[in-house]
Amino acid sequence: MAKRPPPQRASTPVARSPRARRSPEEARALILDAATDLLAARGPDAVGLKAVAVEAGVSHGLVSHYFGTYEALVEAVLARHQATMRAELLERLAARPDEGPEAWIEHAFAAMAHPLYGRLSVWAVMSGRADAAGFFARREQGLRIVVDALAARLGERASRDRIERVVMVVLTSILGYTTGRGVMWAALGKEATAARDAAFRAELVALVAPLVTTRRARGR
Repeated sequence: MAKRPPPQRASTPVARSPRARRSPEEARALILDAATDLLAARGPDAVGLKAVAVEAGVSHGLVSHYFGTYEALVEAVLARHQATMRAELLERLAARPDEGPEAWIEHAFAAMAHPLYGRLSVWAVMSGRADAAGFFARREQGLRIVVDALAARLGERASRDRIERVVMVVLTSILGYTTGRGVMWAALGKEATAARDAAFRAELVALVAPLVTTRRARGR
């Protein structure tokens, strides 16, 4: 009579390490960080939700869950970048009372020269996203918060209307210059250089300086 093979023992299951669970805030931040890196390097026209998911190490569905569309994700990246720029400027205004327009313009140049800001700002305008009623800049009115801080800092030295006009001139000048400096200098038969960048900033400072100095001199 043939012997039966001995009963096999059930193999011990291999313990799997539990998958790290992220809070919704952590997951959003992870996706935004990945999207920021890709958008700064490639621009919004060369990236998509799938690429962001791969970069973040998450599923495509999770990206869609938190942001819905690719356009909404790009807008969220721009919104976060602008919020960071604004917070840094407000902190600077509060912590450095001796600084004036030159330092403020230097700060704005450094922040807006970031490739992410220029690419996404142009994308928002050219795509029509910035014209939507729900666009974050219209909804949050972050620029109004900056003007509030400048008005409090300058006091009676400048009216609010003038501060708003000068802020508009400065920001649109910086955005236009940082995004088109290469081709514009080339159209003049010259090259964009650090020295010419500094000279351009000096012209802006000369434009803004009377905002601070004129009424101060009258008050002496």
